[in-house]
Amino acid sequence: ITTRKANGTANANLHSWGLLIGSKDHYMSVLALMNTTHTYANILREQEWCINIPSVRQYPQCFQTIQCNEPDNDEITDAGFTLEAAKLVKAPRIAECLFNLECQLEWERCLSTGNQWYLLAGRVVHAAVDEAAMVPEPNQRLQALGLMYNVRSTINPLDGRYYGPNTLGLLNQVLKIVPDDIS
Repeated sequence: ITTRKANGTANANLHSWGLLIGSKDHYMSVLALMNTTHTYANILREQEWCINIPSVRQYPQCFQTIQCNEPDNDEITDAGFTLEAAKLVKAPRIAECLFNLECQLEWERCLSTGNQWYLLAGRVVHAAVDEAAMVPEPNQRLQALGLMYNVRSTINPLDGRYYGPNTLGLLNQVLKIVPDDIS
């Protein structure tokens, strides 16, 4: 997730917990963020953000955005990515990502009274997709994108103990579950 800091420089949030939902004319991005993060404050102030979907090959640079997190620096450039202007929002995009969504805040809600987790929903106002990701067949498109998924705070399902560091997965296959003869 990219936003602008109060001083106008680029902020990047390595984030994997969100939802894209809706229909062609009303596509939404729903994020879960703690109200103690810079990204949360930036979104409330600016009313917008970009979702930049990187390839697993870019994971080292994505992780670097966490280590480059200073109050006044450009986290995107400092992590080795290229800053790119968005088309309809002021939040920056990451040029190396094959897929970028520009979002404008529609609403924000606390998960429960006294909780520091909030849901933020934003209308997707523009999508930028690299030609390399414009493959009609879903499995080929997933291979071209090389999408990663960050599994946070993994636990052992047998005893409930913390398993260790976050784990990384690769989304690379679409399975058809509805037969062709069902309309």
